[in-house]
Amino acid sequence: MKYVLTLLLALSLWGCGSPATAPAVPDRTAAAVTAAPLQRAMVAPSLVYRAIEVQQQLDAREGQPLAAGAPWFRVVPGRIPVVITAPHATRPLRNGKRRFSDGGGTAALALALAELTGAHVVYTTEEGPSDPNYHDDNAFKRALAGLVRKLQPRYVLDIHGSHAFRPYDIDLGTMHGESLLGQDHLQQGLVTSLRNEGILNISGNYFAAAKNQTITKFVAALGVPAIQVEVNTTYLSPAAGKIEAQRFSQLAQAMARFIESGVERPRG
Repeated sequence: MKYVLTLLLALSLWGCGSPATAPAVPDRTAAAVTAAPLQRAMVAPSLVYRAIEVQQQLDAREGQPLAAGAPWFRVVPGRIPVVITAPHATRPLRNGKRRFSDGGGTAALALALAELTGAHVVYTTEEGPSDPNYHDDNAFKRALAGLVRKLQPRYVLDIHGSHAFRPYDIDLGTMHGESLLGQDHLQQGLVTSLRNEGILNISGNYFAAAKNQTITKFVAALGVPAIQVEVNTTYLSPAAGKIEAQRFSQLAQAMARFIESGVERPRG
């Protein structure tokens, strides 16, 4: 009984403490909470099912010989001045040797973005005779150059797959800023859109796209800003399972919202 009375006395004295010593109580009233406006989700499961089909079809091309004269990439016309490339959706040929593919999920993402936004897409469909992200002298790069010169796009996003063990979700390669051609707001807008969708672990220039004859370097030399988007493959494997499919959907939505925003250059 003596212990209880002592405890009650201590509690009453603590409750009368000055504001400087009493613990702060968070204000949880409705007036104190300012919630950001909610956006309606824009990716339906049907789009992810189509992406799974694309991923599986392209992954099944591994080891399949290319028929003489057959096309090994595809250009998908769009409606807006944005170009998305997926040059390693199938295994490229680099210095006479087959390199591993980044996976059909890279093309699946590019095509999903085209469906959501109307962007133009160039992606590999077969194991071709070159590596469009390593060599310049190939039909893929010539087709891309023709599209860029004709369209004069706002920018080009070059999608690649990165090993699942990498510590980031996304790595943005900009040749250490050079490929942005002074339009740094493009990278800032993309980062903001990714983070708004909960994709927070973003790296910069781990793969800078500055070595060899990358698409990012190629496009920047044509006077158009370009960003190499290295995506952890856990976001590019919708066929692998429900979590991976949801991650794919999340990434597609983030990038589509960036593209649809227009991302105009800040004034001032």
